[in-house]
Amino acid sequence: AVLGSSLRPIALRAGVGRYCFRACAECQASLAKMGKKAAGGPNSGRKGAAADREEVAAPSSGSRKSRGKQAGPFGLPWWAWIVGSFSLLLCFGQLFSGGEGSAGKAGRRKKGGGKGSSGSSGGSEADVPNKVSAARFLDLALRLQEMTQIATVLTNGQVLDAEAVKELDVELRDIEGEIVDVEGSVARDLRSMVGVVRGTLYQRSEKLSDEEVEALGGNSFTYANPRYWEDYYNKTSAEDMYDWYGTWDTGVVFDGNDGTVADVLRPRLTPSSRILMFGCGNSDLSEKMYAAGYENIVNIDISSHVLELLRERLASSMPKMRWQQMNVSALDFADGEFDVVLDKGTLDAIEANRSLVDAAGAEAHRVLKPGGRFLSVTFNDAALRVDAQLRPVADWGDCATYPFERKERRAGAERSRFYLHACEKRQ
Repeated sequence: AVLGSSLRPIALRAGVGRYCFRACAECQASLAKMGKKAAGGPNSGRKGAAADREEVAAPSSGSRKSRGKQAGPFGLPWWAWIVGSFSLLLCFGQLFSGGEGSAGKAGRRKKGGGKGSSGSSGGSEADVPNKVSAARFLDLALRLQEMTQIATVLTNGQVLDAEAVKELDVELRDIEGEIVDVEGSVARDLRSMVGVVRGTLYQRSEKLSDEEVEALGGNSFTYANPRYWEDYYNKTSAEDMYDWYGTWDTGVVFDGNDGTVADVLRPRLTPSSRILMFGCGNSDLSEKMYAAGYENIVNIDISSHVLELLRERLASSMPKMRWQQMNVSALDFADGEFDVVLDKGTLDAIEANRSLVDAAGAEAHRVLKPGGRFLSVTFNDAALRVDAQLRPVADWGDCATYPFERKERRAGAERSRFYLHACEKRQ
């Protein structure tokens, strides 16, 4: 019921319908589908939502490639898929985690602020101060997911201009307004994702740099901005972690067999390998690899705060592991220091900034020993990650690609597909 009632025709409400009618047939079909959902037609439930996502998908892999863009599941760009999927996972977790939905991690309003904070003790849940229900968070997450779908439609139709973005921003500000004074990890992460969607839309429509996006103010960031990550991790604790791409023991289907991420990575590693974790974030991949016998790991990240949290928690139990604040595009290591450089989503996060991606790829190559391997876990296939991003900036030898899928799936969705690209530095 929550899913069915939450899928509203945001494109029409935000006034961007006219942009779609200037675009391709795909855009018009998407608007028609959204209208059917709002009318409670046959496509209004989970099954309908899946069908709608198929309509929003990009026209063909060939056309995506010709524009130099890479789509994730359902034709969405990787950043849009992450935002929609992660926000839904956050809220589904609150709905089905055993009744914590109305408070606690789900969200409490800050004292003296927000809608319904008049101090009255009666009335419905919406009137109860300091509480935001998990069902309401889910509604907001679904709206945010629809925003990413609409942005993709407009991008594919080549009509994502400044005027359209400003009108889309009206909806983003409406979502933001409902959680602006709400505490808790779900509200925090939804606010962060709204900021990334807004920043990415303005960047793509007006060709802005990461710094120019931040200068817009009003919670506007891109994933390639170091200050975004430092600000985000400053709001998290040592217990807060989520692996978009999975961790060492995440269940996957690989080469037709059930297994884990470890089964995908292990053939490219040895216990003696010196490994550089290329943007570790707050993932637990490194500590699980350490426990599995891969102890010579150096973790780097742009955020000094997240590294300090990891160091405080793990240094005594994992004495051979190291944590260093560093930019992946300007490494402080000498040439040929590592046997393996492992990237899990870092290049994806910065790929909108082409010069940053080029520098990071060249640096990964430089710090590898001859015969060393760059391992990249990504949403992007070989045509983008290897041929378009890695090979132009360094003299890589053989590169192999290993697709895999996470076993977990969201309601009504296909499994999430990822790739491991393994590129060897020439001897």
